[in-house]
Amino acid sequence: MNAARPWWDMPMNLRMKLFRSPRNWLAGLATLLLATLAQAEPYGLKGVTLGSHLNLIANNPKFDCRPVKTPTGDRVCSLGKDETETIAGAPVISMFYFYDLSALTGITISLEEQYFQSVVKALGEKYGIPARMTDTVKNLNGRSFESKTYTWRQPGEAIVAQQYSGRLDRSSIRISDEAAALRIRQRRELLEKQPLRDL
Repeated sequence: MNAARPWWDMPMNLRMKLFRSPRNWLAGLATLLLATLAQAEPYGLKGVTLGSHLNLIANNPKFDCRPVKTPTGDRVCSLGKDETETIAGAPVISMFYFYDLSALTGITISLEEQYFQSVVKALGEKYGIPARMTDTVKNLNGRSFESKTYTWRQPGEAIVAQQYSGRLDRSSIRISDEAAALRIRQRRELLEKQPLRDL
């Protein structure tokens, strides 16, 4: 049997041999179960996962929290002025946690581009193989650069690592609840139409 070929691409006689043994069925079921469990963990950073409560960050003296009105939340917490943080060992330039009704809807991290590949490698080791997209960006002199964007997805959540984010020396990592903006917009529109619901 050729291990490099997927089972559905094998001749019928080999497929029958592969699935005849109960041991093969159990091994396949165990692999499927482990893959499902590995993807069930919500995306996040250092134990603060999407959907977690505001208090996990608000009670941390390294962060300053304030009310805002953004498409993805009503409160944002950012790294304090003299505070430092890392992601996969790389120093962070800025870090923002976005909350709606005290539940985490997203994390945005900015870092120097020189650390981008090492952070992407660490994310890949934790979350698996990402989708990769390549784009071309230009500097002010018109010189072209290839910019890579890596995306990890699971139902309702995404991690997007962008090599060049606004500047050629800056990269960004965004961890987000993909349905948050729609939920928030719908709730705000409902409150505008029915202000008595906000009492």
